[in-house]
Amino acid sequence: MAYALAGRVDIDFDTEPLGKDSKGKDVFLKDIWPTREEVSKVTKEVITPEMFKENYEKITDGNSQW
Repeated sequence: MAYALAGRVDIDFDTEPLGKDSKGKDVFLKDIWPTREEVSKVTKEVITPEMFKENYEKITDGNSQW
């Protein structure tokens, strides 16, 4: 996603901005990247054990193309 925001793949995210904000200030990936705490909070609120069970309990069943 960051490459799409930058509009190119040969970008150095540490030294080059993704773009500019509404005031013309450079915006870097680090400015919009979520913190570990933010990711953890969303994960705890959204991901449930049931989601994993539902997705993986039939993983070895395959389908007609197997």
